[in-house]
Amino acid sequence: MNSLRTHLHAGGVIAPGAHDALTAVLAQRAGFTTVYASGFAFEATQLGAPDMGIATMRELADHTARLTAAAPDLNVIVDVDTGFGGPNSLHRTVREFARAGAAAIQIEDQADPKRCPFLGGRSVVDQETAVARVKLAVETRGEEDMLIIARTDADELGFDEVVTRCRRFAEEGADLVLPMVSKLDGITFSDRSPSERMEVYSSLIEAIGHPLVTLDPPPGFTAQDLFDLGVSVVVVPLISLQAAANATISYFDSLRETSSSDAYKDANPPVLEANLDMMKILGLSAYEDRLQALPSA
Repeated sequence: MNSLRTHLHAGGVIAPGAHDALTAVLAQRAGFTTVYASGFAFEATQLGAPDMGIATMRELADHTARLTAAAPDLNVIVDVDTGFGGPNSLHRTVREFARAGAAAIQIEDQADPKRCPFLGGRSVVDQETAVARVKLAVETRGEEDMLIIARTDADELGFDEVVTRCRRFAEEGADLVLPMVSKLDGITFSDRSPSERMEVYSSLIEAIGHPLVTLDPPPGFTAQDLFDLGVSVVVVPLISLQAAANATISYFDSLRETSSSDAYKDANPPVLEANLDMMKILGLSAYEDRLQALPSA
C-alpha cells in the first residue's frame, strides 16, 4: 500500500518542497514522510529558468526518479502541470510518473500554456475538459498505487466554480483536490488577513466535502491548525528553495567582499559540513560496504 495513503488515514501530512536529491535526503533525515516536487523549484534549480512551464515531461520524470532513489522512504508528490500536452501525453505522463515512483501527481485545469499564479493572467479550460483530464488520469492510473491530486485554478471565476470543479474531480476518482485561492472572488489572497484566509479554507472544506490539499499556512498559523480544520495535506513548496538560495547569496556576497569563507562561517556555524559528515548522511557506509563485498581487480 502506498504509504502516503497510510499517513493520510493516520492524520494530516505536511509536505515541504524538495528541489533536488540532497534536499529530499535531508527532509527524510528530519523525519518528514512526504515531500513536494514543484515545477517552480525544478525549473529554477535544474534549468536556471523562471516558472514558465518549459520543463519537459521526461526531464521531470527523471528528476522524480532521482528523488525517489535517493530517499526511498519518502513519498514524493509531483506537480505535473496540465499533463504535458493532450490526452495521449497525459496518458503517458501518468504511466511515466508511476514508473518513476511518485506517490502522487498533481494535475491542474489551466489552459496551455499554463502560468505560475505569481505571474497573473491564468486561464482555465472549460469544466468538461477539466473533468475529462482528471477522469483520464484516474483511468490511466488503474491498479497503480499512485494518488491523483486534482488542482483547480478557477479561483478568479469565483468560489462556486472552484467548489463545483473540486466536487466533480472527486466524483471522477481524484484522491485529493487542491483549490487554488490566489485571487478568489476578486480578492488577492495575500490581501486577506490570516484569519480571513483560514475562514476561506474552512468554507472550502465544508463546501467540497473531500480530502483537501492547501499551500503554506497563513502567517501566525501552523499546518496543525489547517489539519484541525480538516485539511489532509499542507504543501510548503518553496521555502526550502528560498532558504538555500538566500544562504548561497549571503555566502557569495561575503566571499566576494572578504576573499575568505571565514566571516560567513563565523556568522553561520554549519549544522552539516560539506565534508565526510555530508557523505555519511548521503549513505556513505552502504557504498563502502559494496566496495568491500567485491574482490579487488
